[in-house]
Amino acid sequence: MQEKMTSTTVPQSNSTTTDWKKTGQRLVYSLIDPLIRWCIRCGITPNVITLVGFLLNLVAAAIFIFGAEYYGRNDHQIVGWACAVVLLAGLMDMIDGRLAREGKMASEYGALFDSVLDRYSEMFMFLGICYYLIAQDYFLALS
Repeated sequence: MQEKMTSTTVPQSNSTTTDWKKTGQRLVYSLIDPLIRWCIRCGITPNVITLVGFLLNLVAAAIFIFGAEYYGRNDHQIVGWACAVVLLAGLMDMIDGRLAREGKMASEYGALFDSVLDRYSEMFMFLGICYYLIAQDYFLALS
């Protein structure tokens, strides 16, 4: 005989954390939804946005490498520019998923494409950061 499975409730960690998350999501979505509607009208697909995000992370890695080669150890303005590009690439990652759902363009291929390019994006970005840190003697520096 099979027993009937019952669901158990998982206690909420903290209701204020959940409230902040929902408030933050509403704020971000209110800012990016006009862009998403524009992308839908123009026929821009989520895969294009995913590719743009990947390319932006490549640019960020290149900026980190450029900064390691041509800027001094105490000149951190290049890091600020690279981080701004990383944030823009992260925004593209938010937009592609929302665009797929809102534009009814979600597919298994798109989900795989997004997931794979996200991992490559992270890899190149972190390699750029590591190159910068090693070249500027921040990585495992003793002094």
